[in-house]
Amino acid sequence: MFVILTRTVQFALKNFYRNLGLSLTTVFILVLTIVSVNTVFSVSALAQTALKVVESRVDISLLFKIDATEDKILAFKKTLEGVREVAGVDYLTRDQVLEQFKEKHKNNPDIIASLNELKENPLGASLVVRAETTKDYDKVLSVIENSEYNTIIEKKTFDDHAAVIKRLGFLTSRTQQTAVAVSIILTVIAFLIIFNTIRVNVYTHREEVRVMKLVGAGNWFVRGPFWIETILYSFSAVVLTVIIWYIGLRFIDPYIAQFFSGTGFSLTGYFNANFLQIFGGEFLAVAVLNVIATSLALYKYLRV
Repeated sequence: MFVILTRTVQFALKNFYRNLGLSLTTVFILVLTIVSVNTVFSVSALAQTALKVVESRVDISLLFKIDATEDKILAFKKTLEGVREVAGVDYLTRDQVLEQFKEKHKNNPDIIASLNELKENPLGASLVVRAETTKDYDKVLSVIENSEYNTIIEKKTFDDHAAVIKRLGFLTSRTQQTAVAVSIILTVIAFLIIFNTIRVNVYTHREEVRVMKLVGAGNWFVRGPFWIETILYSFSAVVLTVIIWYIGLRFIDPYIAQFFSGTGFSLTGYFNANFLQIFGGEFLAVAVLNVIATSLALYKYLRV
């Protein structure tokens, strides 16, 4: 058994180097396919991260009327904290709300001047409500609308956030669907190209295959070298892809990290954390694809 395995591996290596140009062409096609698939899924990962960033910064701000008492506002806060869909509620006093307003409009001298002319704080206190997920905000808004404390609320701010989340969620969903569709198309194209490339390789060895069959070699022994050769294609392609991909990430990642500043997200970190799942899965997928293509290309020559 060991002797047969050794000879099979030797034949595979001999075929690989004997047809080096064809082997390199096959590996190059596989590298392009894997890089393209990784690019598509990287875009999908970036879209998902952008959605999570927006979701983490979304809240409902409830600005109360000036005459709303602190006791009622705190009672309302306690009521909201008891709602299952609410993740947290922050209370801001009138002075804190005024300071935030000034900070937000610090570059607008007219607004700051108008505030300074007023003797009293024109803004009421505020509650900042955060839901467990963006899907829960409709429920939280419903609770607020039906609450007895709704009459002391001057203004609610959430509609702008909801519109952004809806658009970004739609974009993320479409991006994921596109990623799957493009990956399938690329896989089919790669399969057809690889099948024809391997068929040419098998054709150049057709006489060897026929001689092996005539002297009594089994189908598994004939297929073995070609299978190992295609697995070698797959391994070489994945290794080259890893090298090329990380070189590319070295140049791209600083811009991505800057865009997602404060989140700690980077594509390098993403691929490091999922290295085995991504590249291991791609190796298995490409290897299986190559083995199937090889088996189909060998089929008619095994009927000797």
